[in-house]
Amino acid sequence: MKTLIILLLLAVAGLVWMKRENSTLTRSFEKANRVAGEQKTQITMQRNQLDVAASIRQRNEQAQVDLRNKLATANALAANRGNTVTRLLNENKALREWYESDLPDDIIRLHTRPAFTTTADYLQWLSESGAVSDTGKQPAH
Repeated sequence: MKTLIILLLLAVAGLVWMKRENSTLTRSFEKANRVAGEQKTQITMQRNQLDVAASIRQRNEQAQVDLRNKLATANALAANRGNTVTRLLNENKALREWYESDLPDDIIRLHTRPAFTTTADYLQWLSESGAVSDTGKQPAH
């Protein structure tokens, strides 16, 4: 009988220990499931970010190709215009003389101005500079 009581006590102790172990494992399993859910959410967010980054990269690459094409077209147009100007200058003596002549003083003055740090400095410079002479009148020398 003592053996049976001891075995029964050992069985009860084993059951208590198994119940405690089971609750510990249940908590660990729930925590692992929670962590796995959070990681799955993070992976989904990162995949979405990766998709967005890929679409932005693709749009940027297409924009660069478009800009390169526009630049090539602009360069070809500029070269064509430069060739046209050169051809016209070579063909027309009056145009060549006009092209090689100096600009009038008033035009040179319009093209030269100091560097300004503020808008007030620019307005001050404008108010101090003289008026441009009328092109229909001869400048007073």
